[in-house]
Amino acid sequence: MKRIMILAISAMLVANVCAQDPAPKDSTAKQPTKEQRVEQDIKRLTHELMLSDKQAEKFAVTFREYVAARDQIFEKDAQAPSPEARKELSEKELDKLAKARFASMKEMANLQSKYYDKFRKTLSARQVEKVLQLGEPCDHKPCPGKCHKHDHQRPEHPRFEQPRHEPSR
Repeated sequence: MKRIMILAISAMLVANVCAQDPAPKDSTAKQPTKEQRVEQDIKRLTHELMLSDKQAEKFAVTFREYVAARDQIFEKDAQAPSPEARKELSEKELDKLAKARFASMKEMANLQSKYYDKFRKTLSARQVEKVLQLGEPCDHKPCPGKCHKHDHQRPEHPRFEQPRHEPSR
């Protein structure tokens, strides 16, 4: 009986190892270029938003303009020093960095406002919302679609749970 149990457990372990995805052969696989990513986004959004051919053409032109303007703002932000380097900066330099970050946030808000009006000429408000959310960081909101990183609920800490008291009679 022990042999059968050991054989069954080892078979399950072997099956589990075989079922896992193999490690990627080439960790330096080619990443798509910016243009390829934009085209992939256009294709995906055109499908998700169920755009007609005429809408898709107008959308693609406007989306390419939007991404180019958005990338310019992102490039300015990318030039900021790393968190380790910020530790060595003076108060004046940190103040200057904070003000530059606020200016780029305003610039991004203005850009989104401008392109909201342009997108609204061909898309509904709900569709435009989906387009403008595409470039936002993932940690501020749950990812749309098939992202499973944010599906779990954060567990409550037992220390913070309120004890249940029975009402006095």
